[in-house]
Amino acid sequence: EIKALVSSSTGNYNSHQRLDALLSAIKAYSQVQTLGEVDSKLKNQVELVLTKALYGVDEYNRLIGHRAGLWGVAVSPDGEFIASASADRTVKLWNKNGKLLTTFTSHNSGVLGVTFSPDGEIIASSDEQGNILLWYKNGKLLRTLKGHSGAISRVTFSSDGKIIASASEDKTVKLWNKSGELLRTLKGHSMKVADVAISSDGEIIASASTDRTVKLWNKNGKLLNTLTGVGVRSVAISPDSEIIAAASKDRTVKLWNKSGKLLNTLTDNDGIIYRLAWSYDGQMLASASIDTTVKIWHRDGRLYRTLRGHSAVVRDIAFSPDGKTIVSASEDKTVKLWKLDNSLYKILTGHEDWVGAVAWSFDGSLLASASADTTVKLWQTNGKLLRSLEGHQAIVFDVDFSPNNRTLASASADRSIKIWQTNGKLLQTLEKNVVFWGVAFSPDGDKIVSALGNNTVNLWQTNGKLLLTLTGHTAEVKDVTWSPNGKIIASTSVDNTVKLWQADGKLLRTLTGHKSTVRGVVFSPDGEIIASAGADNMLKLWQRDGTLLRSFFGHDASIWGVDFSPDGKIIASASLDKTVKLWNIDGTLLKTLTAHSGGVRGVAFSPDGQMLASASGDRTIILWNLDRILELDKLAYACNWVKDYLQTNQQLEQSDRHLCSGHG
Repeated sequence: EIKALVSSSTGNYNSHQRLDALLSAIKAYSQVQTLGEVDSKLKNQVELVLTKALYGVDEYNRLIGHRAGLWGVAVSPDGEFIASASADRTVKLWNKNGKLLTTFTSHNSGVLGVTFSPDGEIIASSDEQGNILLWYKNGKLLRTLKGHSGAISRVTFSSDGKIIASASEDKTVKLWNKSGELLRTLKGHSMKVADVAISSDGEIIASASTDRTVKLWNKNGKLLNTLTGVGVRSVAISPDSEIIAAASKDRTVKLWNKSGKLLNTLTDNDGIIYRLAWSYDGQMLASASIDTTVKIWHRDGRLYRTLRGHSAVVRDIAFSPDGKTIVSASEDKTVKLWKLDNSLYKILTGHEDWVGAVAWSFDGSLLASASADTTVKLWQTNGKLLRSLEGHQAIVFDVDFSPNNRTLASASADRSIKIWQTNGKLLQTLEKNVVFWGVAFSPDGDKIVSALGNNTVNLWQTNGKLLLTLTGHTAEVKDVTWSPNGKIIASTSVDNTVKLWQADGKLLRTLTGHKSTVRGVVFSPDGEIIASAGADNMLKLWQRDGTLLRSFFGHDASIWGVDFSPDGKIIASASLDKTVKLWNIDGTLLKTLTAHSGGVRGVAFSPDGQMLASASGDRTIILWNLDRILELDKLAYACNWVKDYLQTNQQLEQSDRHLCSGHG
């Protein structure tokens, strides 16, 4: 049975049913603990599927109860309630934990839209027959608004709660007061109106139509502007009323300012987008798509996350007021609740190609990343993108900070090293007619050492003067680093060796033992131990005299990056097997980190040792919370994640409700 659970968890994980994968992994893990005596290989498989599910899960609850597809969903302004609208002619009200509270049954046709009033006391829902129903939360019908001659796909309140706007297939938008009185009808669209939004200041009403336009109106019904698109399906106005987002049939999202200037076009979509929603702070935009996904974007247009798990079209989405949760409604008859972040790691997005290296400033305030998209990006520790350094003409392979925290150097396939100020100003370009694979500042910040594709190591002054060329490798040099005291340089090569050099260029010794290219090298903080990462899947530790201390086994593909923790007690390795592994200095595997979806190429501990940054072929950087990860009780964390699901999901067998009894 344990093998079947492992197989189930793996299958669900690979098909993006991550919550189900976690549940199967919890069952398997619990059975292993209960049985005690279990084959070590099977035990390791259970550990692996639980770990993978823990790091990969984003869905944490699922609301089941509707008998037909869902078309609308809303979260109350206090975050305590969720309302869902369905083609089964009902609106259901749930608490935030997923418990069904009330079912509203007064609609005589499919319910297309649902929303809460700003005070959270009234729910408005719209249907295929052109009716708007206003409800109290206890299920009592307050009143019915009639006037549209076609289905109403969207209904929304103004921020002061005084106006209700409705968008209809009858080509109009109607504005109502809470008493049900029709205030005015906005006419001008030539085809059905699919969506409507009111700015938070109440000054602008935006309507989206399949006639390929978004129309902006003032609250008196005067047409202010017309924005053109392609079969516009949805419109959303940012909370600060400054940006209008519109989703088109051409799979793009366009961002406009109020005057109609196009600011950005978001193109990373695989299907028609049905709905857009802004987070309450206006920093995130979510889209619901026919391709069954939910995508979350930064305000500046960078794709942040893609949430997969629905098995049919996603019709609507909503953020919780605190911005930590997204709720999605799908034609698969479910509402899914997703956590945008977790306590274990934070994902940094913005690069447009694989990320090959990461480096921290010495004061720990900045992280730099080097990418195949030809840029270096600087990030704050909270994950905010500070700026992009643009100037390289090809892949940037490596990056390193100067000890003064004010400058950094980048090595590129464009045959140059560039030295930058952290404010983005380019200070110096060092050039040779060969690819630069690696770069490192000396501990005093006065010199730079570089790894080159012509089998040499170069030593430079920071002003660009070439001081020394170190020869001895018989193939491309892939990485370079300094000992903490600045007296020794270590280099790695495609010739399968690590070479140690004096700072004056004299070769001290060659470390042999790897069976393939050596990709990365680093000194321990006390300078006594050297760690090397190989394409032979091996991590090796050496003494400075060349004695091999031990080899670490565990990765299933090339190891590209390696780093020591600041206290020298932990080693992190980054591999193309998509994992980061944390090891004790004695070779004991502590943790395997599995959230990347592409090979991991670089890794770096923060100076305080509390975070680990990893760079991946999936175009992301992950900041791992080491304090949390190293202390992690996997079963307790997993059980806490699924707590609401186990308590409230209506399809669970009674025995499964007690799956986590005593845990979490």
